[in-house]
Amino acid sequence: MRSAVIVGLVACIGLLLQSTVFHGLGLGWIVPDVLLVLSVYLGLNQHSVAGSAGAFGLGYLQDAASGSPSGLNACGMLVVFVLVYLTCRRLWVDNVVSKVVLVFLASLIKATVVVLLLAALVPMRGGWSSVPGNLLTQAVFTAAVAPAVFWLLAISGIQAHRERD
Repeated sequence: MRSAVIVGLVACIGLLLQSTVFHGLGLGWIVPDVLLVLSVYLGLNQHSVAGSAGAFGLGYLQDAASGSPSGLNACGMLVVFVLVYLTCRRLWVDNVVSKVVLVFLASLIKATVVVLLLAALVPMRGGWSSVPGNLLTQAVFTAAVAPAVFWLLAISGIQAHRERD
């Protein structure tokens, strides 16, 4: 229960940062995806139905706040959760560098899934030439924010609470 409240609180703060503060920096639509970092965290630490529901909820929250078609980010977050879960079952992802690399790859995967779904829904003529560079830049920014989010979750005591259970 405690971890759900803390993740929910960090999700609200992250959504606030994503939708207001980061857009005020003048980077256009390239902003760090704090909710994606939380989805990666859930994939690493919450191997249950509650973790997958949390990842889906984070994506749906992002859809509701961003005004994008419902389900695009939710689907992307769920894909990220499953891939991170399957990855951490095979590989040890326990240091900061491996977590940052995992967030970088997850950001690229989520953005690719969302772009492919959006392309299937809305035909777009031209304008695709800048998409790969923008996706790469957004993945770098998201990976740069990841250590701070993981640190915030670590000092909140979720890890110690999880080990006691």
